[in-house]
Amino acid sequence: MPPTTTNRRPAQPPSRSNARPAHTATAPAGAVRGGAEAQPSARTVASLDERSATLEQVLRSLINEHEGLLKIAKTHRAAIAAADPRAMADCLNAQAATAARVADLERQRQAAVIALTGAAPARSRVTISQLAASLPEAARVRLLAAADGLREILNRLHGEHTAIRTAAETLSSHMEGLMRQVCRKLSHAGTYARTGNVDGHIAVTTALDVRS
Repeated sequence: MPPTTTNRRPAQPPSRSNARPAHTATAPAGAVRGGAEAQPSARTVASLDERSATLEQVLRSLINEHEGLLKIAKTHRAAIAAADPRAMADCLNAQAATAARVADLERQRQAAVIALTGAAPARSRVTISQLAASLPEAARVRLLAAADGLREILNRLHGEHTAIRTAAETLSSHMEGLMRQVCRKLSHAGTYARTGNVDGHIAVTTALDVRS
């Protein structure tokens, strides 16, 4: 008998729909092709400009307030030289009002620094130069100029306060000398206190013996 043959279908290649896709790495959105370093976006630069502008405005407001303190200090020194108590009291009241505004601006300055650094308040102790180093050039120049202006007015105010202290010490010495003269006139016995000055407050008891 001739050999029996069977019809066999040739093996079909696997369907592409069942094949697993090859694993490929996908670059993150916004990545720079060619290995170049990513540059800050326009939105980031604008945000830095806005926050640095806020800090700059606070610094310039501090300059204005300290210029006012400088004028008050000069008036205060003139009032001390003239021994004018009413003018001195007015100067002290004006200084207190300005100091309250300066304290509020200082809180705003700290908040602006934290906004720029993103650090916690306890770790936000950075200098203006350090902050300006991370800013665009135009913002850096403006911020450094405001910081220099504030530093200059603070130095002038420190010198004026030194002059006020000297004037106050001079007035105090003058008043002390006047009081010594008054005490000397009022002390009929001319007794001296422990300080070595004539003291009119020391009572001296005197008597006259009329029996002998």
